[in-house]
Amino acid sequence: MYLPLVYNAISKSTFVVLWTKRLSVLNGFIFGAEMKTDKFNLRLATLLVGLLLPACVLAVEDPLLCVKGKLVLHETFSGEKIDARWSAAKGDWKVADGSLQGAELKADNHSAVIRTDIEFTSAAVIAFDFKFEGGTVIHCSFNGKGHICRATLTPQGYTLKGEKVKKDPQDKSVTVGQVQQTFVPGKWYTMQIDMAGKEFVARVGDGPVAFGSHEKIARDKNNFGFPMAGASSQLDNIKVWEGKLNPAWSQIKSGLPANKIVPVQPPSPKQRFAKMDKDKSGSLSLQEFIGNRPAGKHEAVKKQFQRKDKNTDGSLSLAEYLPKQRGKGK
Repeated sequence: MYLPLVYNAISKSTFVVLWTKRLSVLNGFIFGAEMKTDKFNLRLATLLVGLLLPACVLAVEDPLLCVKGKLVLHETFSGEKIDARWSAAKGDWKVADGSLQGAELKADNHSAVIRTDIEFTSAAVIAFDFKFEGGTVIHCSFNGKGHICRATLTPQGYTLKGEKVKKDPQDKSVTVGQVQQTFVPGKWYTMQIDMAGKEFVARVGDGPVAFGSHEKIARDKNNFGFPMAGASSQLDNIKVWEGKLNPAWSQIKSGLPANKIVPVQPPSPKQRFAKMDKDKSGSLSLQEFIGNRPAGKHEAVKKQFQRKDKNTDGSLSLAEYLPKQRGKGK
């Protein structure tokens, strides 16, 4: 809806008019006055508008990939309790100060998770406000037959990912977009996500745009929610619209800076120990060592714990947990 207005404004701007005249004069000088036609001037103006349009669109609040249609969900958490449509599978969830607050529970050995069912059309727009309050990760996760895709926020930025198929051991998740952006704890931000077919786009405020595409994104989605890691984070003003593909998306995308995908480095043994040490005691109990591993592996994990527990005190120190360093030549 805004594109004709933007086009008209740019095409009549002093910059475009001036350079159209200059290039037109240059054309007449090189090829002769008969080549300096209105058609040539129109083509020049269109070229300049095409170069400038992506930068101007970024300043508009409308979606990039999709045009919003019918609003199908608007959750403001204005009541005292969480609406019954939301299902909290893990973690501690409550309405506080007019927003939804979520935190991990040690006993869960799992991220806090809250979800709701919604039938997504082939194109959709999702927006929500978020704030880190000691939390470390906020996911916006979309599901159908298993996990489909997710946007993952940390205080350092966010990634867009197509999820692996759990039943296929050869399948892997795919990162399609990534943005480095700082989110200050205690400050509210707004994320907007656009999905259409296999394309996945997101931005926070007027920051850089994460975008990419993969066949994984196009799978059917009928559920979405917010897994969270860490002490506490807050959500508010969650909206979902039906959408349709923005006809200007290809042109807009061509003007966006490419995402710099930084591969995730596997955690070091010390980092894994610190993550498992839920009570921050400096040692691991058997329960912490087992964590959320499948029940069928508990017996094998218990034997591994006992082998590492050299002083048989029922806990693992960092020294006991770390792999043995083999000497050279041995």
